[in-house]
Amino acid sequence: MTMVKAAVIYGPKDIRFEKRNIPDPAPDEVQIEVAFNGICGSDIHEYLEGMDLATMPHPLTHMQAPLIPGHEFSGTISKIGKQVSKLRIGDKVAVEPMIACGKCPECLSGHYNWCEHAIGSDQSAGFLGFSANGGLAEKCNVKSTFAHLLPTNFPLDLGALVEPVSVAAQAVMASRVSPGDDVLIQGAGPIGLFTALIAQISGAHHVIINDMSEERLDLANELGVQYPIRADSQKSLAHAISTITENQGVDVAFDCAGVQPTLTGAIQALKNGGKVTVIALFQHPPVVDVRALLKKGGSLLTSYGYANIFDRVIKIIDTHRSLFKRVITKKIELNELVSEGIESLEKDKKQAKILVRLHS
Repeated sequence: MTMVKAAVIYGPKDIRFEKRNIPDPAPDEVQIEVAFNGICGSDIHEYLEGMDLATMPHPLTHMQAPLIPGHEFSGTISKIGKQVSKLRIGDKVAVEPMIACGKCPECLSGHYNWCEHAIGSDQSAGFLGFSANGGLAEKCNVKSTFAHLLPTNFPLDLGALVEPVSVAAQAVMASRVSPGDDVLIQGAGPIGLFTALIAQISGAHHVIINDMSEERLDLANELGVQYPIRADSQKSLAHAISTITENQGVDVAFDCAGVQPTLTGAIQALKNGGKVTVIALFQHPPVVDVRALLKKGGSLLTSYGYANIFDRVIKIIDTHRSLFKRVITKKIELNELVSEGIESLEKDKKQAKILVRLHS
């Protein structure tokens, strides 16, 4: 048992900073000295509304709030369980924060992100930080299979980006973005920016990113995204897409914003036979214009989380370290989580990925 500093979420707008006991790792676990934990849009909703937070015992972890939040984290292994053979004390790792049973048909087929038992009856998410203790503490225990070894000299701040980049990479790969494709991303938050970068790395021809925030579009431009646009109506979006693609429309449109206008615009932007892929979690159920989609022979896909992709994403980030590093806009201390982290992301659109530093 080890006493650590931790952020603890009790419910909406109720995060407290406490000392918590972290037990020794189970036989199939490793204990990680957390270096950095990124703040995600889902963390903001968890804090503001309690969204996805376990309010009753989770079916797999049997845990509920109060819990330690945080699911985008990296660190150094400080202890290993008796059954762990492939990792050693001192190894630097990125954590895949999935919670899965490993026994249901989906898990056995490799789609553990669709685990039949991962979502609680209260809609609690199957992720560390929502239904089990996460990375906003000095130490955290995780399943060894979900601790992914980082290359030599791989910066641990970039290690905290592996999780959100995996969300984007899973969506791009599932959508089969190919060299020469024209792509639209609705929303220039961190997931939207990462989706644009992965699409470009995958060989997309025109990559268009649409957002209402000039600050976010400026960052997209700095990252080399070809067409950052501010289309404030369906008409202006249609005009921009028509101009850029020479009246063709896009092959794939990603909704990374999760509001009705972005989904409607994504469908309208498609060329015949195109695909809309929804990555964002909608707070309110959207209306899908099936007629418009049907007339284009279009497809509507969803991409939830990731599976079997972390090691590939680590290689992608390793190849493009300086590019992904520029998405990190601020590093803060644990006690600044709310004021300089969550609230800053809500108010300051110049911020993209804010990391909480737990250990240097």
